[in-house]
Parts: sequence; C-alpha cells; structure tokens
Amino acid sequence: MIIGSLKEVFLSRAREIFLFDCRVAGMNSETIRAYRYVLSLFITFTGNVQVQDLTPDHVQLYIAHLSDGPSEGDEHASLVMSHYAIVQTWVRWIVSQKLLTERLGSFVEPPRFTHLSHHNTLAV
Repeated sequence: MIIGSLKEVFLSRAREIFLFDCRVAGMNSETIRAYRYVLSLFITFTGNVQVQDLTPDHVQLYIAHLSDGPSEGDEHASLVMSHYAIVQTWVRWIVSQKLLTERLGSFVEPPRFTHLSHHNTLAV
C-alpha cells in the first residue's frame, strides 16, 4: 500500500498501485486480470485524468453507458453490476489512501531522539 495522497496521480498509475496492493494481499491472478480489464475500460471512458479530477459523475456516467449497451437481460445486468462493484472498490481504495494520509499527518508526531552520550552507549 502506498501511504500518501494520490490526488496528483493519473488514473492509470493509481490502477497499477491498486493492483499491486491486490497482489500483495493475495488476490488470485484471474481476479486481478478482471480488475485490470474493467478499470482499463473505465479509464478509457473517463480519460486518464488525475485522481483529484475524478468525480462521482464519472462513475455514474460509465455505469449508465454500460447499462445502455447493446445487450439486455440478466447476464448483461450482472456484467454492469460487476463493473460497478470493481470501480467502487477501487474508488474506496483511493479514498482510503487519502484518509490514511490525513490521519497519519494529524496524529503522528516525529520521534524524539535523545542524544546518546559517551557513557550511555553499550560496549560491544
């Protein structure tokens, strides 16, 4: 996991960081390929904008676009819902990176180092 704000990162880079985190977390390769495919389609639809420029409208328009596709029926509805679930999971991950950064920045103080004198060191 990258601790830091992703706001100035382009979506394609945020996708790669997310997929790396998925691999580290033990997600199987087939699922990662599906995530890569769906997120790539989403990025193609929205444009490779910076994370800070991504809005809820992008997700809503993407899902509406998929819903209006040439197919209908239960299989198509399932496909649209799976795309929505993947994009939402990714967006939540992006938001969590920001929250981690804000939390770490506000609650963590730098360590206080004491000066070790000549007498306080251990003899080796």
